[in-house]
Amino acid sequence: MKIETGSLVTLTCHVSDDETGEDLHPILNLDPGETLRYLHGKTTPPVPGLAQALQGLEAGFEGVVTIPPVLAFGDYRPELVFEAVRENLPDVPLEPGQPLYTRGQTGVFSLRVVRLTDKGAILDGNHPLAGRTLRMTVKIMEVRMATPEELRTAHGQETLDA
Repeated sequence: MKIETGSLVTLTCHVSDDETGEDLHPILNLDPGETLRYLHGKTTPPVPGLAQALQGLEAGFEGVVTIPPVLAFGDYRPELVFEAVRENLPDVPLEPGQPLYTRGQTGVFSLRVVRLTDKGAILDGNHPLAGRTLRMTVKIMEVRMATPEELRTAHGQETLDA
């Protein structure tokens, strides 16, 4: 069976940066070799753009798919890097790499501290993987139509656990 909307897909994958080969599992909070499941076209797979890359493939596929930034975590946007003055930052010790969260009109927005400055801190609103092409070595273990119960269970969920 080919992967199509309503298919329950079970797979393993290794995710790396296509250019540098860097292992991206820690950034994605994935365990290498972990079995993943998602409901194609109904829930979000663990990596954005993965569903589009797998569309039409079948169980038994083992190979590499690449996901460009526009389908993964977006292009890197320099305008999302800015300096925030200390008075507008949380009253906690700050350090480079630290995530900060703020609530905006569209929900919670994540920022990352790039470096501290005399006035406050340089913050980056880009996803840590923005602008990077993902290289995924994928093994599709099973593809089948989801049961009515699985469709009900998946309603409103981001992903299904294996």
